[in-house]
Amino acid sequence: MPVPVPDRPAAPGEPGFPQLPPDTAGAGALAAARARAPRVAVRDVGPGEAGRRLREALARPHLLVVAPDTGLTLGRAVAADTTLIVVGPARVAGTVRGDLLALGDLYLRPGAVVEGDAVAVGGRVMESSLARVDGRMLGYERVGFAALPEGDGTLALRVRALEAVNAAAVVLPGFRGFRLPSYDRIDGLSLTFGPEIRLDTGRVRIEPTVTWRTHLGTVDPGLRVQLDASRRTTVEVAAARGTWSNDAWIRGDIINSALALGLGSDTRNWYRADRATGLVRRRWETTRHVVEPFVGAQLERAWSVPRDSGAASAPYSVLRRDDPEGIRRFNPAVTGGRIASLLAGARWRAETETSTGDVTLQVEQAVDVARGSPFAQATFDAEVALPGFRDHRLALFAHAVGTLGGTVPSQRYAYVGGGGTIPSRFLLDQGGDQLAWAETRYTIPVPVVRLPFAGAPSVTLRHIVGGAGVDRLPALTQNLGLRVTVAMIRVDYTFDPSGRGRRDFSVGVGLR
Repeated sequence: MPVPVPDRPAAPGEPGFPQLPPDTAGAGALAAARARAPRVAVRDVGPGEAGRRLREALARPHLLVVAPDTGLTLGRAVAADTTLIVVGPARVAGTVRGDLLALGDLYLRPGAVVEGDAVAVGGRVMESSLARVDGRMLGYERVGFAALPEGDGTLALRVRALEAVNAAAVVLPGFRGFRLPSYDRIDGLSLTFGPEIRLDTGRVRIEPTVTWRTHLGTVDPGLRVQLDASRRTTVEVAAARGTWSNDAWIRGDIINSALALGLGSDTRNWYRADRATGLVRRRWETTRHVVEPFVGAQLERAWSVPRDSGAASAPYSVLRRDDPEGIRRFNPAVTGGRIASLLAGARWRAETETSTGDVTLQVEQAVDVARGSPFAQATFDAEVALPGFRDHRLALFAHAVGTLGGTVPSQRYAYVGGGGTIPSRFLLDQGGDQLAWAETRYTIPVPVVRLPFAGAPSVTLRHIVGGAGVDRLPALTQNLGLRVTVAMIRVDYTFDPSGRGRRDFSVGVGLR
């Protein structure tokens, strides 16, 4: 009688796949697992450090264990004389004379001894006060690996998304379909509602939205469609009527909204537009770097916001309601009209044990301009953090806009000045199609001072330089400053060393 031949190798958890027996309390269990262990190869390491650590551990002497469905349990009588890699979750009370890596949650039970690092990839490390780890405890919750057998018996590890795909075709993201609101001096409160329609197990996402802008008294429609052609390739098409700004790099939406409502301080200039954009993104990854180039096209029809001069009314703010630098601050008019453009650029992100980097370059080539002439505009953003002396940190932030062409419509202008850019200047008092700005920070922790609930404060030395203008850059303004940070509370003092600008003292909340 012929023996049935399976059409594919058995996967982990299925009959026929080599696994460690569920009872692992015996001292011979690991020896049995060594004999059963398949060859393992990391086929896709994914972004970040997790894949690099896993690949390096597999390249060194190690013991590999494929855990049963219920996970691996190592009792106190079990000792591994080398690095132990567990394909699946693990509960360990024994001894590991090397690193311990689990592809899932790692539970360290009383009596456990790990002479190296304890690492959970795709899960968390649950420590015990009665366990000992000589190295570090690291949990990579956002990066998991799927284990799939190949034809030659090799177990292939490939990075996978950890977010479970919702089986429902229609979901309501945020709070029952309402997205995080925003607040500014033009729209007042912007409240967005819209479902998310998922097709083909989530590879295609369609998001129709409507946004109510309370001060303008209008409802703006929007539509976004995203196709994940592969794990690394994304196609996105979006169309919306909205209120747009080129100054969102200064502060994030949450901080800008809170300061606009509380202090009337809106660090953005605005214009209204109908905009349609199509982009194709492709991501290349190593264990330390992610490079994501993109190409696309954009069609925009712009016009000035209703209050581009002194206005009789303005949205509400708790403070500075009548301050010309507050919620009633002048918003410059724009040239308006249609701009059809080609887009190209790339984003580079890097992360090591001590350094991080995030750099984006976008180039817009306008090919059809209704009110002006074709132009090319490049926008550059960078955030880099590096180690300094001992536990000190060095950080660099930069933003630049460079434009070539004849008459550039002013809806492509960018601005600097005031809090978030150059504190010694008035808020967004310089603008144009050329902009350069950079800030360097050197942060020194003060561990000798420990405050209840807030921890140790830090002192930051700051140097800021920047300016913006039409057709060319003006003489750049420099600021020197000192910052004291306690938890998220920041106290800043900055001044212009040339003596031409004002001195600025502020207290605020910040994440960057």
